[in-house]
Amino acid sequence: MRLLELFVIGLVLLGCSLLKAQTAEQPEALKTAVEKLQVRDVPWRAIPWNNSLIRGLNQSKTEKKPVLLWVFIDRPFDDARC
Repeated sequence: MRLLELFVIGLVLLGCSLLKAQTAEQPEALKTAVEKLQVRDVPWRAIPWNNSLIRGLNQSKTEKKPVLLWVFIDRPFDDARC
């Protein structure tokens, strides 16, 4: 039983040392991987946003286009995260 415990502890230590080695270069590698996954020109980003429901409904009626209502709960309307 003692040999099994030592083996498991050795594997854990080996895993930790490998993880530590990867963490040193992880931020740059992660940033590069994320940039490769990002799509630069997605069509929905070109949609003009309107922060007034009434103006949006009026515009929808005059242009005969549907309305997409995007609602944030407990977030300011100028929240830059989206």
